[in-house]
Amino acid sequence: MKSRSRGMVIVVGLILTGAVGVLFGDSVEALQAFRKGDYATAFREWQAAARQGHPEAEYNLGLMYLKGLGVPKDPEEAFRWLYDAAEKGFADAQFQVGLMREKGVGVHQDYAQAEVWYALAADRGESEAEMGLGTLYEQGHGVKKDLARAVSWYRKAAEQGLPEAQYHLGILSERGRGMPQDFSVAAKYYAQAANQGYAPAEYRLGVCYAAGKGVERDTEKAYLWMTLAARQQQKEAEKQRAGLAAKLSGDKIARAEHSAADWKPGIKRQPA
Repeated sequence: MKSRSRGMVIVVGLILTGAVGVLFGDSVEALQAFRKGDYATAFREWQAAARQGHPEAEYNLGLMYLKGLGVPKDPEEAFRWLYDAAEKGFADAQFQVGLMREKGVGVHQDYAQAEVWYALAADRGESEAEMGLGTLYEQGHGVKKDLARAVSWYRKAAEQGLPEAQYHLGILSERGRGMPQDFSVAAKYYAQAANQGYAPAEYRLGVCYAAGKGVERDTEKAYLWMTLAARQQQKEAEKQRAGLAAKLSGDKIARAEHSAADWKPGIKRQPA
């Protein structure tokens, strides 16, 4: 995501569909206050800058209203500030406006408008907006359903390392939708996303190893990936894990459990 590389940033998990917002700004005092959990001070500093028309501050203010940090949660007010920043060409705000339009948060749902704002952010290299466009084209929301275009947008996001996009490419490749059916390609995409700790991909990769789809059948690796997915509350993974355990020796189970306990997301290789 090109817009994620500028200056000092603070990552804030948003309630909105699990999206991640990134706070920007030149105000060291505001950033330091936010880090300390002093949201009232951060809000006051960014509000002053936002009222002067600074898009980064408008964006930050919008996120704080959206999350309810330092101010009562107010999705409508959040949308107003994010829209102001988006109109100034701020890619992260354009993505958030598109997301809120798609989900109908703080504003009425409008898929066509979601596509407009996603496209603007995607043109600036915003990977989550690329992912959003892929979803719209895959589902035919606000645009004519077009799996080839969905795949194209997912690939752009996947190339930037977005695990959700990598996972979706895995699904489409496994099912032969918008791209040739190829289990080895599907497994490759699942592995990319799983190695970043994306739970649905961990589960699908476990399925691949259990069935020998796109990879050599390996019950121990299947158990490992199911263990990692189950750790993130993937209910079906827990069921599959129990079935796989019945096929493994105690030593192999212990080895897989040890690998799972030591594994950290972000490693660009399989943990075992």
